[in-house]
Amino acid sequence: MFLIMNLIEYDMTVKKYFFPVLADKKERNTAKLDKEIASLQNQKNRIKEAYIKGIVEVEDFSEDYRVIEEKLNLLEEKRIAAIDINKQTFSPQQIMADRDVEKEKLIRSNKFKDMLMAEWNNKTKEEKQEFISKFIESITLEKSSKDFYKIENIKFRSSFLEQIYKLMDFGMFDVSIPCTKGKEETEITSTILMDRKELKEYIDRLNNYYEVSYYELRNLDAPKKGYQKKYFTIDETNDNGEKLFKLVELISDDKKFPQKETNRIIGEIRVKEKVS
Repeated sequence: MFLIMNLIEYDMTVKKYFFPVLADKKERNTAKLDKEIASLQNQKNRIKEAYIKGIVEVEDFSEDYRVIEEKLNLLEEKRIAAIDINKQTFSPQQIMADRDVEKEKLIRSNKFKDMLMAEWNNKTKEEKQEFISKFIESITLEKSSKDFYKIENIKFRSSFLEQIYKLMDFGMFDVSIPCTKGKEETEITSTILMDRKELKEYIDRLNNYYEVSYYELRNLDAPKKGYQKKYFTIDETNDNGEKLFKLVELISDDKKFPQKETNRIIGEIRVKEKVS
């Protein structure tokens, strides 16, 4: 189910934020489609806000949400086919910052996982099959216990992988990095293949929402004791009361993946609520 939730999150992010990055170059105007999509997206946002505030429960809005999502799917497919990326003014890092802030709000309200599950549960059996086939070409499962299956082998569709590579080129691809918080082993979101110019653009946008600080944790070409360990030790909140927002892996030359150890710099972005 972890894989499915990741694909659900990715799909929602692409539809709402990543159009300008992933669209092919075309020569048609999308103003009308943009207006229709914005109207439906506003309806979704109102439902989402009501859910976050505890005004409604999942079962209260599931049918309306499903109908809106079906309409959005059709319009967004048309928009991807029609968008002219040459006429779009956007910053990938600004887009990503807006996405990350929305996700942080959902996480802080303990609604993030519920929203992903609602998105999945609102699909019919056929819609679930169609959704999975959009990303996965083939998968082999091995039954390891009575009610649990382990993924033995998986082959993603080339179209999906091409999107991932494109996001990497823009410094917009997130991975989970193992870390320890206190005595707990966990994972934290990290954006890989971002250069310093992109980092500045990201932080500048984030400053619209929070007071932001950046700290470099490790230059991985520096010989240090424990250098080979996979885990970082992370404090959720530091002495300045700044909450960990995400990690970034900076590059010093090209954006080839995976990066050589000598090129990797790990930094952390921390935030505080702005004082009114």
